[in-house]
Amino acid sequence: MASLPTTNSAEPSAESKAGPESRVARKRREARERIINAAERLMRTRPIEAVTIGDITSAADVGHGTFYLHFKSKYEVLLPIVRAAARQWDTDIQEHLGDRDDPAEVVGLSTRYMGRRMQGDPLWRWLLKEGGLPIELIKDAIGRFSARDFGRGLLSGRFQVTDLQAANNFMGGGFVAGLLASFDAEDPGTAIDHMAELILRTIGVDVADAARIAHQPLTPLPGAPTAPTDRKNGLET
Repeated sequence: MASLPTTNSAEPSAESKAGPESRVARKRREARERIINAAERLMRTRPIEAVTIGDITSAADVGHGTFYLHFKSKYEVLLPIVRAAARQWDTDIQEHLGDRDDPAEVVGLSTRYMGRRMQGDPLWRWLLKEGGLPIELIKDAIGRFSARDFGRGLLSGRFQVTDLQAANNFMGGGFVAGLLASFDAEDPGTAIDHMAELILRTIGVDVADAARIAHQPLTPLPGAPTAPTDRKNGLET
């Protein structure tokens, strides 16, 4: 099993945060972006294990030295790829749920949609099953909606937790465990829904309400990718 580093390689480089950008910094940023884009194209069209650093540098039109200036291994390139995908999915999900006022519904439905997107994405599946993925990466991917709407639920009294840190850790760990269980489940969507129900109950949503939110029919997200069918909802997961 490959072990992914815990470095913050998915974050923008220091040069990209400062301004104005120098010519050297611009060239480094552009080379990094070419490497990431080339790696994603290759890894989405063939098994990850079959993609070599030479393949990536050739497709990106950079040298091996340039590659290692930005990344320690081909697996490290996956980190910015999956983070960018998850952030875009979160944006799509929040736009789709924009008319929902109940924080429990937003957290529960966001968890179900995000779980289906990650479950159906081959790069996320590989990372979760083979990559030794740090929990911090998952929490970063789901943290936007969990922090935003979890906070709303606490302030409104919708959520009741006695230990905020423990609840936050369980949400991240429970999400990962639920996704892993869904890979081998007969109905992956149902497995994800059970995970969402448990998360809602953990943060103080009553049993009946948690079940209602976690198992109500889902409407398709705009632009949802083709993936195994969610039997219960008749959706592409």
